[in-house]
Parts: sequence; C-alpha cells; structure tokens
Amino acid sequence: MAHVSIKDRSHQFVEAAARVIAREGIAAATTRRIAAEADAPLAALHYCFRSKDELLDEVYNFLSRDYARELEPMDSGLSLEESVRTHATRIWRRMLNTPHEQVTTFELLLRRNRLKSEDEVERAAAINRSMYQGWIDSTAAIFTDGARVSGVGDPQDMDIIARSFIANVDGISLQHLSDPNEERSWQLLEILIDSVVFQILKRNAVGEQP
Repeated sequence: MAHVSIKDRSHQFVEAAARVIAREGIAAATTRRIAAEADAPLAALHYCFRSKDELLDEVYNFLSRDYARELEPMDSGLSLEESVRTHATRIWRRMLNTPHEQVTTFELLLRRNRLKSEDEVERAAAINRSMYQGWIDSTAAIFTDGARVSGVGDPQDMDIIARSFIANVDGISLQHLSDPNEERSWQLLEILIDSVVFQILKRNAVGEQP
C-alpha cells in the first residue's frame, strides 16, 4: 500500500468532513463517520487531528483561506468589467462543480447559533468574521486592480462593494441550492456583475463624494 503523507491525509479528512457536513449536518459528522467517508482508519484521523473541533477549524480554513487557491486563475491587467465578470464566473463555476462546499460553508457559518457556551459562541463568531474577511479582502483587491486598469485612480468603498458582492453570491447560491435552475442563476449573476461595475463607477465618479 502506498504511503500517504500527513499533509495529504489531513487534506483527505478535510474534504471528507466537508462532504459529510453537507449531506448530514455538523452533528452527524462524527470523527468515525468522517474517517469512513475518507476510506481511512479512524486512528489516522486522530493522528492528524487532536479533536473534531481542530478538524472543523481546518474545514473552515479550506473553505476560506484555501478557497481562492482552488479557483481558476485570473489573468493580470484585466479591466474593471473583465475583473468582476471573471471573478464572479469562476466562483459560480466552482459552486456548480462542488455545491457541497457551499452547503458546508452555510452549515459552519450558522454553527454559532447552535452553541451554548459563551466562549464557544464567541470563538465561532471570530472564525466567521475571519472567513468573511478573507473573502472580502481578496475580492476587494481584484476589483481594485480592475478599477485602476480602467482609469479609476484610487477606488473608494471597495470593502462595502465586496461585501455586497459576496452577500449576493451567497443569496444566489442559496436560491440555486434550494431550487436548482442554471439558466436563472446565470441571469442573476449577470445582473450582479452589471450592478457591481455600475456601483464602482458611480461611487468613484469625478467630483462625486464617496
């Protein structure tokens, strides 16, 4: 049997946990169930992770910190419209190809509402903020680069625009997961793209206050 490194084995468990959580919820995602999903010994899971909470932390990281690395690469020097369209499209393609990741993300973000301990609630809230901030920062950076290529010297309000973009992607995802309709979802994404480009240009018009 081929040797599997700790890094690769840990990643297998993280991906398996994401699938189990999406199908069965966090409560049902026991370490035994996750090990079975990964087709690996339970002892190997406990060797990689000291507890289920530590494993869940890595699932959070996989869906936030590592998420951008899994997206299709973007060319440099894209205009504002090209940047927004390319970024939105690659996110949506990832959602269509791996919908369980979005379900798991929603499950993890809502986890804090089911916790009892004040310390656990605050810790979960901090992780949620960290997840969103990662998405917001990377999205704002992409839109800022595109705006500058399109002649917007020092774009304003990119944080709130990135937050609005992500909120809309979450909403379209939830609608699609609840009632899948690819044609409608792509139409909603087109409206979002146009809206984001319009808002960036409007808020950064010469002589207009942010």
